[in-house]
Amino acid sequence: MTALRNGTHEQREAPYQHLTQTSRGTPSGELLRRYWQPVGLSGDVTPNGAPRAIRILGENLVLYRDDRGRPGLLARKCAHRCADLSYGRVEDGGLRCIYHGWLYDVDGKCLEQPGEPKTSTFKEKVHQPSYPCHEAGGAIWAYFGPGEPPLFPNYPAVIASEDIRYTARWLANCNWLQGNEGNIDPIHTSYLHRFELTDAVEKARMGVFHIDHAPELSIEDTRFGLRVYTQRQMPDSDDFILRITNQVMPNACAINGAEANAGPGGCSMFWHVPIDDEHHWRFEFTFHVKGVPKETMTAQYASEKDAADRPQRNPDNRYLQDRDSMEHSYLGMGKCFPAHDLFVTESQGAIHEQADEHLASSDVAIARARRLLAEAIRTMEAGGDPRGVVRDPVENVFDDIVVITKQLPAGTDKRAYCNKLASERMYG
Repeated sequence: MTALRNGTHEQREAPYQHLTQTSRGTPSGELLRRYWQPVGLSGDVTPNGAPRAIRILGENLVLYRDDRGRPGLLARKCAHRCADLSYGRVEDGGLRCIYHGWLYDVDGKCLEQPGEPKTSTFKEKVHQPSYPCHEAGGAIWAYFGPGEPPLFPNYPAVIASEDIRYTARWLANCNWLQGNEGNIDPIHTSYLHRFELTDAVEKARMGVFHIDHAPELSIEDTRFGLRVYTQRQMPDSDDFILRITNQVMPNACAINGAEANAGPGGCSMFWHVPIDDEHHWRFEFTFHVKGVPKETMTAQYASEKDAADRPQRNPDNRYLQDRDSMEHSYLGMGKCFPAHDLFVTESQGAIHEQADEHLASSDVAIARARRLLAEAIRTMEAGGDPRGVVRDPVENVFDDIVVITKQLPAGTDKRAYCNKLASERMYG
C-alpha cells in the first residue's frame, strides 16, 4: 500500500493486515478455528427438515439436523462423487446423498453405500469431513480446529435461558476484523449513534453518549481478551459515567446493548464470524436476568433486515440515508445501532486497508486488540492454547466479563468497582 505524504506516495506497511485473512492455513484463519464459532441459528434446521448450505471461514458446508434432532455440519461435497449434500435426504440416522444414496451421520461416518455389494467394507474406509457441533443460546456452534475441542465457554449471554435472551443475526459485507473492532471503539458512540432523544427510554439508554465526547480511556488485558474502561465526566458534577466493555477473543465482544436500561445483570455479546475474507455474519446474544425487550427488538430489526438477515440498507440505495433528518439524527439512518455499525464498517471497504489509517490515542483498545491477536497466533504456532481457550471446568465461569454503564461518585476506583461486580456474580 502507498500513502500520500508531502504530495508524493510513500510505502507504508500494515503490520496486522494478515489478521484479515481467514481461510484454512492462514495464521488468523487457524487462530479462529481454535475457538467455538456460531455457524447458524437453531431455527435454521429442523429434524427431518431441509439441510442448509452455508459458507464459514471460506469453507462450503452443509448444516442439517438428523432425525434424532442432532445438528451436524459436513463438507458440502459428498466424498463419493462430490455431489452437493445440501440437496440430500435426512433419513435413517443421517444425511443421504441423492446421487448414489451414500449416508453420513453427524460425525461424518459413512453408514451406508447401497450401490456396493452387501459384503463390501468400503464404507468403513470413507469419512465425510465433519465438524463437532454444540447448541447453545439459540444458535448452533462448531469447532473447526485440530485435536480435542476445548470446553464450550459458559459466556453469560450464551448460556442464559431463552426467556431472558434475544438472539439475532446480520449479514455484513466486509471483513470480520473491522466489524469486531467497532465494538471496542468507545468514541464512535458519541457520533455515529447520536440522535435527538425523544422519550424516557431513549434518554436512559443514550444520554451517556451525549456528554463528554472525549472521555478518559484505559484498558487492561484479561484472561478472555481485553477490558475497556470509558470514563465520561458529568456536567456540573464531580460524578462520572463509567462504561465497561470487553473484547472476547478472538472475534467477539461483551458490551451494553438493548438490555442496558435494566442496570447490572446483563450484557450483549456479538460474534463476527467470517463467511470469507469479504463477508461475515454478526451473531448477537442479548440477555438480562430481568429479561430483555424482545418485542421492541424484533420490530426494529424486522424493519431493517429481510428474512435472510440481509440489511435493507446497502450501497445501491445509499444505505437509505435521509439527509433531511440529519438535523435530529447525526447519521440520518434511523435509530437501529446494528444498521449504523454495518453501514460504517462496510464503508471502510470489503477489507479495510490498515495502511491508510492513522490511529489516535482514542484507538488504544483497537491497537492493543490487534497485538493480542498477533500474540495469540504466536502462542498457537508454538503449540499452546491461545488466550480465551478453556479446558479446565473450574475456569469455565465468566463472571469477570463485567459489562456496565453506571454513574459513580468522584474518586471511585473503577478497577476495584469492576472487581466488586465480578465477585458479586452479577449474572446470577
